[in-house]
Amino acid sequence: MRKNLPIQVLASCGANGEITPLRFRFEDGEHALHTVKIVEVVDSRAIEYVGIEAFCYLCKAECDGREKVYELRYTVRSHRWTLFREVY
Repeated sequence: MRKNLPIQVLASCGANGEITPLRFRFEDGEHALHTVKIVEVVDSRAIEYVGIEAFCYLCKAECDGREKVYELRYTVRSHRWTLFREVY
């Protein structure tokens, strides 16, 4: 799986403006769509790299019947989500 893969995300936004990802979908190299249900957001934090504000989410998720940990990033200026990496 490549890094910084653009993804579609279904998220909830709380009354205080906090964004919580619920599930995401990505397209693999064979153009098959995979929907991943997020079981738990382990960590979330605001980050800034090269002057670009973003939010980083470390998520436990179920994909193809296995539990995995993914790092998702939401870029504020462009309003885009990326699958930054698969931790394990």
